[in-house]
Amino acid sequence: MLAEDVTASGPVPAFANSAMDGYAVRWDDLASLPARLTVVGEVAAGSGEDPAISPGECVRIMTGAPVPEGCDAVVMQEETEQS
Repeated sequence: MLAEDVTASGPVPAFANSAMDGYAVRWDDLASLPARLTVVGEVAAGSGEDPAISPGECVRIMTGAPVPEGCDAVVMQEETEQS
């Protein structure tokens, strides 16, 4: 318990980032499971990459990496299969 409120000087984290290794996706592409998506890029932690994503595509993403524009979910790699 704190004696007074503590306020961050800025947003934490400073940008939308992935909490896990996996695939950044568009939630709408997962409406019917199993879903088959095409990997169109990769974003590592500390990267400035922002690969474009279209319906039916996903981006490999690492823990701490910025979530690409157009993606609104991350699927854990343990929940996926590559073919």
